[in-house]
Amino acid sequence: MKKINYKEVCIVTRCPMCGRGNEVEVNEEDYWDWDDGVNVAVAFPYLSANEREMLISGICPKCWSSMLPPEPEEEEDF
Repeated sequence: MKKINYKEVCIVTRCPMCGRGNEVEVNEEDYWDWDDGVNVAVAFPYLSANEREMLISGICPKCWSSMLPPEPEEEEDF
């Protein structure tokens, strides 16, 4: 974690799949709540699902996409 300003911090993660470093900016108070055990979705409701996943597992969106097959397209009923 590195401090951005008096209210915000940057959490640096490294993807275990590709090794790419990623940064997620959050409110410092929210960071400490999360550090104390608050659920990531509760602590950071303003982050995207991809950003929250990087905080949980470190896996970047590109690697998640490569691990999961594309969802089948739904057929329309006529």
